[in-house]
Amino acid sequence: MSFKKLNLALMVMFVGFFALTMFLHYTQTLRHIHTIMIDNLRASITDMKFDIEAIVNNHETINLKAYLDRQKAGSQMVKDIYVVKKDGPLLRTSDYLYDKSYFKEDNVVYLRQLSTENISDIEFICADLNVIAHDRIIHYMMYVKIDNQYIVDSVVERIVAQIIYPVLFFLGIVIFYFLYIKRMIMKPIMILDDFLRGIVQKIPKFYIFEFNNLSQNLQNNLKELKELAYFDTLIGVYNRKAIEEILEKKIIETKRDKGSFAVAMIDLDHFKKVNDSHGHHIGDLLLKEIAEVLQSEIRIIDEIGRLGGDEFLIIIDCMDTADISIKLQQIIEKVKEPFIIDGHHIRIGMSIGAVMCPEDGSDMTTLRRHVDMAMYQAKHEGRNRVVFFSKELGMKVESEIQLEKDIRYALERNEFHLNYQPIIEINSGKVVASEALIRWEHPERGTIFPTEFIPFIEKGCCVKDIGVWVFDQACNQQKEWIKKGIDINMSINLSVKHMHASDFYDVIHAIIKKHDTDIKKISLEITEYTLMEYRETTMNVLNKMQHDGMNFRLDDFGTGYSSLTYLKDTPISSIKIDKSFIDEITPDKKPVHLLNAIINLSHAIDVTTIAEGVEEEYQVEYLREIGCDMIQGFYYSKALDSDAFESYYWFRESVYERSIL
Repeated sequence: MSFKKLNLALMVMFVGFFALTMFLHYTQTLRHIHTIMIDNLRASITDMKFDIEAIVNNHETINLKAYLDRQKAGSQMVKDIYVVKKDGPLLRTSDYLYDKSYFKEDNVVYLRQLSTENISDIEFICADLNVIAHDRIIHYMMYVKIDNQYIVDSVVERIVAQIIYPVLFFLGIVIFYFLYIKRMIMKPIMILDDFLRGIVQKIPKFYIFEFNNLSQNLQNNLKELKELAYFDTLIGVYNRKAIEEILEKKIIETKRDKGSFAVAMIDLDHFKKVNDSHGHHIGDLLLKEIAEVLQSEIRIIDEIGRLGGDEFLIIIDCMDTADISIKLQQIIEKVKEPFIIDGHHIRIGMSIGAVMCPEDGSDMTTLRRHVDMAMYQAKHEGRNRVVFFSKELGMKVESEIQLEKDIRYALERNEFHLNYQPIIEINSGKVVASEALIRWEHPERGTIFPTEFIPFIEKGCCVKDIGVWVFDQACNQQKEWIKKGIDINMSINLSVKHMHASDFYDVIHAIIKKHDTDIKKISLEITEYTLMEYRETTMNVLNKMQHDGMNFRLDDFGTGYSSLTYLKDTPISSIKIDKSFIDEITPDKKPVHLLNAIINLSHAIDVTTIAEGVEEEYQVEYLREIGCDMIQGFYYSKALDSDAFESYYWFRESVYERSIL
C-alpha cells in the first residue's frame, strides 16, 4: 500500500472515530438533559395536582385562578394550565379561552406516559384529578400546555454549547493537517507522532481555555437541574419526590440492618388564615422562616422535606421515643414564638404526628397513613402538640372510616328518618312547635344513637347533603301537618359547615319554594359556638335570611359564650336554655339565680326562652313561676315519629280545650 493511500486511510479512520465519539456524546447528553427535564416536569405537575385537589376539595375555587397563574409564571416550560371536567365544562383556567377540540388526542400525553422520546413533540400533558363534591368523587382533567420552543431551545443551547468547541478543535486539526503536510512521503510512524505532538503543542490556548469553561458550565447546569428536581424552590429543603425516595431507602436500610427510625409529619395550624389576612407573599416568607427553624433544630443526620402547602416530613434516626418526643415538643415551643415578617407579628402553631419504623409500619404506604392519622389526632386533641401513632388510634381511625362509609350508604339507602319532639307553651300546655331530630336505623346494627354519629357528621362527613335532606324532610312534614290542621313552628338544627357553603342560601330557598312553606313558620337552630366563633360570616347569612322572614333560635345557651350582650345585636328570636341549668332546680324550688337572670334579661331584649331537658313536674312549676315561655323535654314527651306526634298534638289540644271550659 502506498503512503498516499495509507495516509488517506488514517485520515478516514480519524474522522470516523471523531464523528462516532461526537455522536455518542451528543445522544448521551441529550438523553441526560431530557431525563432531568422529565423528572422536574413530572414533579412539578404532581405537586400541582395535589395542590389543586386540596383547593377544590376545600371549596376554595376562588383561589384556584391565582394558584394556576403563580404556577404558570414560575415555570418557563409551562405555557398554560387548564382544569376541565371530563364531560367538557371548564372549572377554571389560567386564561378564559376554552375549546374542547383544542385538546387533540395525538398532541396529549398522560403524565405517566412522559418519556425522553416524546418531550419535544407533545403539546399537552394530562393528569387526572379526583375531587370530592357533594360526597361524590368528581373526575377532572388538568391539561398543562408545554412550551415546546423553550424545551427545544434549552436542549439546543446546551448541546451546541457542548459540541461547538470540539468541532472547532477538529476543524483546526484538519486545517493544520492540510496546510502543513503537503507531501505524503513521511513514514506512518512519523505522521502519527506529528499528529500526537500537534494536539499538545499547536492547538491555540484559546480553545483549551474555552473548552475548560464549557466543562465548568456543564457541571453548573447539571447541578442546577438536580436542585430543581430534588429541592423545594421556595424554601430550599427536599421536595416531596426527594424526601419520599429518602424514606424508601431508609426503610430498606432498616430492614437490612435491623435498626429503627422515626417519621414525623408537621402541619401548620391555621396557616390558611395567614394567607387570607396577610397575603400569599407573607405566607411564603413565613414558610421560609419556619423551614430555617426546623433545619436548625434537627441534627445533620436527620432529613427534612416539604410535602406541599404547609406540610413537612422529618426523618429522625438513632433516637428513642422519649427523646424524639422531647425534640419535637421543643420544635413546637420554638415555632410558638412570634415571627416578624415585613412589620407583621405573626404567631403560628403546629400539629405533629409521629411513627416508629418498623414498629408502626415497615413500608412507606403504611408509615405515611399512620403518621397522617397521628397528625390529625394531634389537631383533634387541640393542636400544638405531638401525638405518636398507636394501635388504639389506628383502630379508632379505622372505625371512623367505617362509620363514614356507613353514613354515606345510609343516606343513599334512606336509612335515616326524622322524629319530632314537641315544644310546649308553658302556660297553656299547647304544642306550639316541634324540633326535627334525625334518627338512624342501621339494617345490621339496629338503632344507632345520635351521640354516635351526629358529632362525626358535624366534622364534615356528608354534612351538607344530610343538612339538605333534613331541611327538605322537615318542610315536607310541616306541609302535610298543615293540611291536617296542625299549624305549628318547625325547628331545624343547622350545622356551621353547611351554613358556610356558598350555595346555602339558594338551596334553602329552593326547598322552601318546592314545598310552598311559610318561611315564618321555620326556625333554624344554631349553637353559640357558630354564632360567636364565625360571627362575621354568620351574621351576614342570618341577616339576609331574617329579612326574608326566617326565625332563628340559639341552641344550648349557657354552654359556650353565654353573652346576652351579643344577642341584642343579632337576629335571634329565642334561646334554648341548656339542660345543665334546668338540672339545678331542686324539689324545694330554691332560687336558681343565674337561670332567673337569663330569663329576665332575655325578656328585656325581646327574646323568648325555651327550657331544654325538662323531666320533672317541680321543674315545670319553677320555670312557670319565673316566666319561662316554652318547655321541651321528657316530662311532656320524647321525640316521636310523625304519626305519634300527630296523636300527641291532638291530645294536648283536647287537654287545653277541657281546661278552658
